[in-house]
Amino acid sequence: MSQLKPSVISDILEALGKSRFTKEDFRIEFPESDRILTKITFLHKPEYFLMLSEEGKQNQVTVKHNYDLSSRTESVKYTAYIVREVPGRYKTDDESEIDNPGGLLELIPKWCDNIRSDLYALAPKIDPLEEFRRKLDEDINTLIDDPSAFFTEEEMERVDSQFDKLFAEISELRESYSLTKQQLESIQREFEEFKKSARVYPKGIWARVTSNRYVKATGQIVNSPEGRNFLFQQIRRLLE
Repeated sequence: MSQLKPSVISDILEALGKSRFTKEDFRIEFPESDRILTKITFLHKPEYFLMLSEEGKQNQVTVKHNYDLSSRTESVKYTAYIVREVPGRYKTDDESEIDNPGGLLELIPKWCDNIRSDLYALAPKIDPLEEFRRKLDEDINTLIDDPSAFFTEEEMERVDSQFDKLFAEISELRESYSLTKQQLESIQREFEEFKKSARVYPKGIWARVTSNRYVKATGQIVNSPEGRNFLFQQIRRLLE
């Protein structure tokens, strides 16, 4: 027979049913003896569990005597209810003390949220811009003959002209890429910074910093493969 009352067990099952999952996603144990009162294990990833246990503890309490202003220290024994959560909110393994077994009901949905967050975090990240970055890195290696050299006046004028032309082309395609006014202004600010940095950075540093910022500024805005290909061809033209 479980150490917990049937009503508490029912509340635990109900809390699991109201979480991000269903009670069928868990193995729920209610030991008849031992200090563990319940252990809830996530079936699909058994290293995730929530466990409630009890253990005897004692506190040191200072008792004062008013009649002679003296005091003494006494040990007071009590039953502590310990909850272990894997995963925890911030740590992989978290432990806390609650006032009574009923406090577990508030922790169950939070623990289920922790599981969901971890599962989302473990999912492979697909970055559609990674190929964009890789191609630019390859082109920088082949197109920049002398990475330590600085731009000449003629080359800086060409950089200015090319970014002005590119911004004009992006502006004309605003509707095709569903760009907002704010997004266009953000791109324009980035392009102005690219032109300024060409006057102080060596070519190699400028090309890599600019390509990274270019991908960040434009790649997330133009989401279609066609749009990203257009942007790639334009920045490649700038590096030639």
